[in-house]
Amino acid sequence: MKIVVVFLFFLSLSFAQNSSDTSLYALTNEIAALKKLKLEKLNVLEKKEATRWQNRYTQNSALQEYQNETRALESKYTKISDDISRFAGEVGATRTLAAEQKEKAENAQTAMDNFYAQIKQAIDKSREETELDFPAKMEERLLFLTQQSPNLETFFTDKFNRLALTKTQELTAKDKYRLRLGTAFFAEAGWGENSEVQAVLRTGSLNGKSFEWRDNLSAEFSNNVRRTILSAQQGENFAWVPIDVLQTKTINGTVAAGAEQTSAQQFIAWFKAGGLVMYPLALVALASLLIALERGFILWRRGHISKTFIGKLHTLIKNNDFAEAKILCEKQKNSLGNILGVIVGNSDKNEEDVKKKLQEAVLFEQSKLEKRMNFLAALGAIAPLLGLLGTVTGMILLFKVITEVGTNDARILAGGISEALITTETGLIIAIPVMLFHGKLSESLDYISTEIRLQSLSLLNSMLEEK
Repeated sequence: MKIVVVFLFFLSLSFAQNSSDTSLYALTNEIAALKKLKLEKLNVLEKKEATRWQNRYTQNSALQEYQNETRALESKYTKISDDISRFAGEVGATRTLAAEQKEKAENAQTAMDNFYAQIKQAIDKSREETELDFPAKMEERLLFLTQQSPNLETFFTDKFNRLALTKTQELTAKDKYRLRLGTAFFAEAGWGENSEVQAVLRTGSLNGKSFEWRDNLSAEFSNNVRRTILSAQQGENFAWVPIDVLQTKTINGTVAAGAEQTSAQQFIAWFKAGGLVMYPLALVALASLLIALERGFILWRRGHISKTFIGKLHTLIKNNDFAEAKILCEKQKNSLGNILGVIVGNSDKNEEDVKKKLQEAVLFEQSKLEKRMNFLAALGAIAPLLGLLGTVTGMILLFKVITEVGTNDARILAGGISEALITTETGLIIAIPVMLFHGKLSESLDYISTEIRLQSLSLLNSMLEEK
């Protein structure tokens, strides 16, 4: 802008030199006007510049205020984010703690339910076993266990009542005199012409728990019972008790007045004492006996080697009487006759064909002779294993009884072990003869097989020499 004004000024000066004086005045006015215009323009420019700086200041102030507010908001956002993170961690920890507490509560509830179920099961078992436990106050115990709710107090109350029964002695006099020592009615005796003496005994030998009254007592035992009850009636401080009041062993043999058992009854009692394993052992014995008899008969019938038959057959072959030789072989009805008959029947064929027919006949007859021999050997090996199984199960039952009644009587251990060993004894009794039978039959089978092969080859060679 200044350059333009200067240019115009010099331009007007050049025109003024060439123009007249009248033009100088006009130029002066024009210059004055231009200066005035310049001033006006400068004023306008200064105002605009002032306005621009004012706007820039306003903008800078606004920007500064915005930045300050942004920093404040960022600080608040950071704080809020930290609070949210902290709250989220606390919520997570709270949820984990709540889950753990819930799990503990559920476990506690499950444990309580299981404990309640065990109590109920124990009470139900006590209720079921009361009738098999002991006769003393059985009705009262059953009524108590039935009427009361199944809880821990009921269970222990029944156990304490049962414990209290073991420490009491009672003698009641009604129609009969009854003496109770501990948890069982020991005996009762009637007085008069037809008086009877009874004693309560545990049934089932070692593993039984039930009690029953026995009146089939020996005279000596009856007198001992009467003497004991009289001593109790008379208030004596000491009296012999002729029975095992703790019921830890069977006493049937010492108190019963029955007749002596027969051999069949003794065998049945011995068989039952062995337990359930005796039944498969009996099946093994029966199967072994039948197979051994059947194999013995088959080897005797089909494996018979007749020297007379062999001599006649060789004579007929030498005389080339093959038809008569074939009839002679068919009459034998045994393995040797069948095999030699195959050789004679194929005498018109060549050597290779005859050997093939002979091999087929030998294999066929040998399979019939060896049939069920391996099964017989397996039965002989299974019998002692079944006996050992019965012994193991018997020992397990014995240890269970020892856990219940203790080891205060060595006869319990001896009786239980003897019963457990019955199955082992039975298994060996079965296995030994079965293995002997199998060995004898195997020996006979080897002899028969060897003779059949020898005689068949001898006959075949004789026929080939005749040809």
